[in-house]
Amino acid sequence: MSKDQLHPELLTVSGLFEQGAIYTVPIYQRNYAWQAAQIEQLISDIQDAVAHEENGYFLGNLVVTPKGSSNATHSGFEVIDGQQRLTTLYLLLTFLEADGSSPCSSHKGRLQYESRARATEALRRVGQESSLRAGQTQDSMTDEDSGIHAGFNIIQQYIRQHEKLQRHRFADFLRTRVTLVRASLPPKTDLNRYFEIMNTRGQQLQQVDIVKARLMSALPDPERATFAWIWDACADMDAYVQMSLTRGDTRLRDRIFGDDWSWLALTDFTALLGVHASAHANPNAATSNLALSLDEALQKYAHDGKPESSAEEGNERFRSTIEFPVFLLHVLKVKNGGEDEDEAQLDDKRLIQSFTQILKNVPEAHRAEWVRDFGFTLLKCRNLFDGFILKRQFASSTEDDEGDWSLQRLKRSGSNSKPMPGYAQVFRHSDPEQDSEPDSDTRDVLLLQSMLRITYTSPRTMHWMTQTLQWLAKQPSPQAISSADLARLLKRFARAKVAATFLHARERPQEFGIARIVFTYLDYLLLDEKTKRNFKFQFRNSIEHFYPQHPDKEQSGTPVSGGNLHLLGNLALVSVSANSKFSNSLPKAKAENFRNTIETQSPKLQRMAQITLREGWGDVQVAKHHAEMLALLEEDMQKE
Repeated sequence: MSKDQLHPELLTVSGLFEQGAIYTVPIYQRNYAWQAAQIEQLISDIQDAVAHEENGYFLGNLVVTPKGSSNATHSGFEVIDGQQRLTTLYLLLTFLEADGSSPCSSHKGRLQYESRARATEALRRVGQESSLRAGQTQDSMTDEDSGIHAGFNIIQQYIRQHEKLQRHRFADFLRTRVTLVRASLPPKTDLNRYFEIMNTRGQQLQQVDIVKARLMSALPDPERATFAWIWDACADMDAYVQMSLTRGDTRLRDRIFGDDWSWLALTDFTALLGVHASAHANPNAATSNLALSLDEALQKYAHDGKPESSAEEGNERFRSTIEFPVFLLHVLKVKNGGEDEDEAQLDDKRLIQSFTQILKNVPEAHRAEWVRDFGFTLLKCRNLFDGFILKRQFASSTEDDEGDWSLQRLKRSGSNSKPMPGYAQVFRHSDPEQDSEPDSDTRDVLLLQSMLRITYTSPRTMHWMTQTLQWLAKQPSPQAISSADLARLLKRFARAKVAATFLHARERPQEFGIARIVFTYLDYLLLDEKTKRNFKFQFRNSIEHFYPQHPDKEQSGTPVSGGNLHLLGNLALVSVSANSKFSNSLPKAKAENFRNTIETQSPKLQRMAQITLREGWGDVQVAKHHAEMLALLEEDMQKE
């Protein structure tokens, strides 16, 4: 496909929908499927650009082909690539227009789904008040429209939960400063050939590659290969670093991680340099070509793909909760210290800028030593991360399986003649083969970390992870770290957030002003030893009014007054799907008809349902439950 066959245009978000342009998502494209992680990240990135007063924000490409006559602006386009992003922008514009933040409605009716009437109708209805909660229940929805309603609900909840987001300023920036490239393919393009080309194109140069090359350029030639060896092993986030660093070489694993393979046994970069030199003495070794100049490194890394798969080592069962660029920023924070929680410090879009700013403050004479120390800190933190920070563990290879939260260390297993990797509960040191059931303190750590993970979904807000890694790195040895001490650290973080955002706020927040941590930490506090064994935190981002804002008129029950409607006592945090299921049902109907959903969603919601079944749900119950939750939080704040 030659370049002159494409017709790229750089357009603002408003410009996408001007001049009569209508976009049709063809039937062969999948349904709208973006969820909270992708939608919230998009909004957060744009808001970050607004806050930093940037000139604009580039959102990527939208590939289309003209429909109908040659006059594409009036005939419209068929969306070939980018429909998830385009639909999200449409929903975001719809919310801002309905909210009054943006008077512009030129986008309306300019996105539709071919042969999917329910999806097109959902786009039309989604901004109307009746469709927010009363239009359909989750049970009556299909895949065609449920994703659209869920996406709009996520946008609505996220923006209303972030009071600092200046909506008018955000809306203006979105419409006039956020840009995309709309690339138009000729009408007769062979789309099968196009997708084949797109799926096999070379890897683009990433920020991590540029940072890696710049750091390596500060080292003398003999040390670059060792640094690259460490870097590449740590970049494979879904494998335990012991396996990535010493793939296929158990003797090398013994030397670096000791006889048990669990923890890093070497103490500095120089020791790693010696081990690497002896293990890769063969000039034809795979890593010998990594001692490159900066220009050579940039050329090489621009074409390198992902790290070699570690599936043969049994690591395909685990998945990291963060990506490597974000992990690098956590390590950079560990290396430099400091307790501030500037979100820009964990913004992977500013990865190069973050490292550049740090290196500017390092005298050139000491730069090589700084890079050596960073390389060792990277490996040390990665080893601690693997052992003490939760992962997702998968029992099967099904793509839609979210996996279980896991907190395990890698250990040596098998026979002396044929050692192999095994996994054990991280805090249990005796009889590791008999430790499938974690002890109480280990369950506490896992619950607290999963609570924080589902609360702070954006990588830029995961300061609990930075503080945990900082604390872990300061301990005398990993073996000396106790689950009780780690649980205490995590609770301190959660308590500080609850106090700052809720208990000690100048005005006690209500409704969408209540931070998620208040709900999730209350759910944790309401668990007892028995329920801790079975409860699992799941991603939830919808604030549920137990007594609804727009009650179903066909149901009867005690009303809740406007003064109590938005109190913490009438609210719980649930998933988007649960929020849709509950619809506008009254509390008694929710408690009776959705018991299983309530039990898995939230201990606080479960307590509210129990109160309802026992004595009903009205102003008295809301006020009493509200007071109990405040007392529970206040009491916990007094603990160490």
